[in-house]
Amino acid sequence: MRYVTIGIPVSVWQSVDLTTDNTLAIDVVEGVIETVMIGVCVRDAGWRAASSYEGALDAYGWPPPDHVLEIVLRQSHWMWVLSALERWQPYETDDRPAQARQIIAYALPPDE
Repeated sequence: MRYVTIGIPVSVWQSVDLTTDNTLAIDVVEGVIETVMIGVCVRDAGWRAASSYEGALDAYGWPPPDHVLEIVLRQSHWMWVLSALERWQPYETDDRPAQARQIIAYALPPDE
């Protein structure tokens, strides 16, 4: 099991969090429990990274948009994030999900 730390700006991570939330909302109803478990881990990793910020937070508890969160996940969970972002690509309204895909894909080590 390989853990990978990837630095992602808060504004970009928020799109990952939203995508994960959307995926969980559908998959929990459909009973895709493995996806739900991974998604909960992904969101928790973001919340933990955001909670370590010691400065002023916005009304929702997020650090400033340009603050880089150091997100630690299993490599397989990062792959799940990429697939979730691809799943929701047709519904994107800005470039943040594409930025997230690029940051994650670049930072992941090659499969062993």
